[in-house]
Amino acid sequence: MKRVLYLLVTMLMTISLGCSTEYDDTDIKQQIEELQERIKDVETLLNASANNLTIISVSETEEGYIVSFSDGSTISVNHGEDGKDGQNGQDGKDGLDGQNGKDGLDGQNGKDGLDGKDGETLIESISIGESDVTFILTSGKTVIIPLEGYYDQSEAPINFLDNTTKVLCVLAWDSDGDQELSYKEAAAVTDIGAVFRGSLIMAFRELQFFTALTSIPQDAFYACEKLRAIAFPENLQTIGNEAFRNCKSLVEVVVPTGVVSLGEMCFQMCEALERVVIPSTVERIPSYCFYGCVKLSDIVIEEGVSVVGDYSFQGCNALKNVEIPSSVTAIEEYAFYRCGGLEGIALPNGITIINKGIFYNCESLVSVVVPSGVVVIDDYAFRNCSSLVAVEFGGKLERIGSYSFYNCISLREVTIPASVTTIGGWTFDYCESLVAVGCNPIEPPKLSYDAFDHNGANRVIRVPSESVDKYRGASGWSDYALSIESL
Repeated sequence: MKRVLYLLVTMLMTISLGCSTEYDDTDIKQQIEELQERIKDVETLLNASANNLTIISVSETEEGYIVSFSDGSTISVNHGEDGKDGQNGQDGKDGLDGQNGKDGLDGQNGKDGLDGKDGETLIESISIGESDVTFILTSGKTVIIPLEGYYDQSEAPINFLDNTTKVLCVLAWDSDGDQELSYKEAAAVTDIGAVFRGSLIMAFRELQFFTALTSIPQDAFYACEKLRAIAFPENLQTIGNEAFRNCKSLVEVVVPTGVVSLGEMCFQMCEALERVVIPSTVERIPSYCFYGCVKLSDIVIEEGVSVVGDYSFQGCNALKNVEIPSSVTAIEEYAFYRCGGLEGIALPNGITIINKGIFYNCESLVSVVVPSGVVVIDDYAFRNCSSLVAVEFGGKLERIGSYSFYNCISLREVTIPASVTTIGGWTFDYCESLVAVGCNPIEPPKLSYDAFDHNGANRVIRVPSESVDKYRGASGWSDYALSIESL
């Protein structure tokens, strides 16, 4: 349609340029405006067909018809004017008298003019039936729109955004052979199997119409590398293992409320994924769930989720701030390992263990408040957190694991609560800025190898005054006897 308008405008401009500068272009402008209106009417009609609209009224006017659709849009279809009758031919003249001259034949009557086509628009004709209206465009295309009250939405074909998705759906579930997938046919599907695995689909928002689908099976969309958008049905309850693994173009995932289970690795290596919403009905974010989602920057974990699984966000470098709801009682091993952009995280009060390696290589993490109920900070928990300046321990902490703060080169000061009984090997090794350690236990905690090696120059370890000699003589602590002072 746009090409037709372009050609007409070009032709009219050429005519005007060949005329004098005083040429009146009012007629040309009017013709362009009329053509634009005709194009708009056709676009409205095609939109009505594509979106399964109905016709609520057809009003006849002197010029033709006004057709109103169920979304409030209207179009005009004008009558064509009948062609004028041709003039009768003149009678033939008599032949001249001559030698046996014959009279001339009478002339034949002229033929009647042909009727004009309906409508001076790009809609050639309109035919109003009992249950629908048929439009024929000048291009030859036929468009049929049902009248209000005669339309069964469930029988209507789904308008797919992506033709590849449509083809796969039609091949799998077109039960009436019309080369379309209706809402009714989609609603009857209970298992999508491996129909889409490894395919080139780019969008599947129409999955929301598969209302009988309660589970997306394992590997269902595995390696659909061009898939950018998907919308889940409301009745969905589970998403299987590796269901969307390696969907490298997927941008956003909103898991619907009602889903109770996500499978392991279900969104692993979705490298374009930016936003995720985990509803309260999901109890556990599983292992490796968002592993390698390097662009994930916005994650909403709703109140009700109780476990963040091991390696679940490993390598999510774009994460900056994460809010963990108070319902979470466990963050498992290496959950945020190598989240290099993570700057801040609020840990819930319900957790009792900072598990092994959960913030290992979180190089942008600045400060941490360990919840008061935590009794163990496990091995490697904050290793290589090179921007970590401050850490605040809770009053119930008993064990600080090996390498837990190894190479935290920005950490300047720590205060170890009186409840601590064990400090692992190399715990604060290579904390090159560490200059002040406050150690409150009366009895020296068990200290393993090289816990305070490679600290800042003149680093001091202050202990209770009545315990100075105990610390200086205790195994492990004796290596730092010259640094031990009274609190």
